[in-house]
Amino acid sequence: MSGALFVDLDGVLRRRDPGVVRSCELQAGLPAGSILAAAFEPELLTRAVTGRITQNQWENAVAGELSRHHPDADVRSAVQRCLGDIGHVDPEVLAVVDEVRPHATVCLVSNATSRLHDDLEALGLDAHLDHVVSSADLGVTKPDPRVLVAAAQLCGAPLERCLVVDDAAKVVAAAQEVGMTGHTFTTVTALRQAVQSWLGALQ
Repeated sequence: MSGALFVDLDGVLRRRDPGVVRSCELQAGLPAGSILAAAFEPELLTRAVTGRITQNQWENAVAGELSRHHPDADVRSAVQRCLGDIGHVDPEVLAVVDEVRPHATVCLVSNATSRLHDDLEALGLDAHLDHVVSSADLGVTKPDPRVLVAAAQLCGAPLERCLVVDDAAKVVAAAQEVGMTGHTFTTVTALRQAVQSWLGALQ
């Protein structure tokens, strides 16, 4: 196959219930938004998604930071439940991805922690993908175009025959800058149209 679809995980193939986060915070006695604020602190998050620390080390660092500010809260279990939530697959998006596989290679390309491969197996997504490119394995995150180029090389597809689907416009822009086709995910209907158009152009 000479074409490749690169699809993002969070915000495209996977959905997360925001109620899970708030439930964890309420049960632990933590302020709303505090877990994700600590987890997504830029320097810490970068270390987690470039593989410099593992998922467990990331969770420990988040719990440690929250414990300093909220010593009476049941922080550790709340962080484990919150950051351990694997979410659920969007079946409509997955159906579009499955429609591509007879015609082109499908590769998941995600900024993720060391837990990505376990999540894909637990979600049953590994059976729907030909390849997986994780920022934690590469040590580089999207939108750095090196991530997308690495995915193309893995799939054996020329850059101009790759379609990148991501919910982040800056990732799509990076794809287009290196000669790939890009689609910013908003709805399943728009995604299906973009995929069909791309597949038609591959013929």
